[in-house]
Amino acid sequence: MSDFRAYCDDLLVRARGAGWEVITEKAIPYGRQYHLSQPGSENAVLSCYHGKKGFKFVPGGKAADALVATLGGAAPMRAGGTAAAGAGDPFELGTPRIGADESGKGDYFGPLVTAAYRLDDGGLAQLRALGVTDSKALADSRIERIAGELEATGHGEVEVLMPRDYNPRYAEIGNINTLLSLMHGACIRRLHERTGTPGAVIVDQYARNTVILEREAHLPSGTRFATRTKGEADPAVAAASILARAGFVRGLRELSHEFGMTLPPGAGSPVLRGGSTFIRTFGREALADVAKLHFATSSKI
Repeated sequence: MSDFRAYCDDLLVRARGAGWEVITEKAIPYGRQYHLSQPGSENAVLSCYHGKKGFKFVPGGKAADALVATLGGAAPMRAGGTAAAGAGDPFELGTPRIGADESGKGDYFGPLVTAAYRLDDGGLAQLRALGVTDSKALADSRIERIAGELEATGHGEVEVLMPRDYNPRYAEIGNINTLLSLMHGACIRRLHERTGTPGAVIVDQYARNTVILEREAHLPSGTRFATRTKGEADPAVAAASILARAGFVRGLRELSHEFGMTLPPGAGSPVLRGGSTFIRTFGREALADVAKLHFATSSKI
């Protein structure tokens, strides 16, 4: 049962890296069960099972969704497999590989950011030690700390498009997915040109059509290319998601400092209030310096 224990331990390492604590654990039929807590969140239950078809986990409790976000929807590990073939490489792409993700697509204020990260042989242990997981499961302060460590490895690339540049480019292109493809392609291209040809590239899926993305990435012949929903289950994509989120947080902070007011993330009520205050203070024309003008939010403030 050493493979099953390794599977459980891998999940717990990723959970602890995102701030979860194990309150209790116990044996259950065909597996083990862990009660987890996280500051500022309800408790969750992680039930891990082994059987003829392999290993799997089932989240429960009031914070089950948050726990799933932390674990990235990791694919079940095959019986007799290893940790690297399970949660460490859920889409079985091997190494070296590049993962890519973005941030700011749904945020009215602030930049649009794409990032790519290269995972080499032996690099998984380092990502686990840093607490790398889906950025949506981490506080921004922790994201920036981990991003600093990832940047120091030299394995990442980030593309930041601030609103002053974003708005004219979007007006010219007219499609957010095309713009993302151009930005992702630039990140991936710079990274593999700087660090060498990867065996595979995986991008968290934002569109089904990948023609522009693959063209802009300039991938050498023979490189495997994949897009996946819940791509953050892959540690390389999770690392890229942290780099992208850190780029967004820094860009939004820069704009807030420039204009002397807090510009909130997202697109909900705080953003509407912040947008109204911004217009009263700086005028509607200045929105182009801080916001993505094509959002419906622009007509609501």
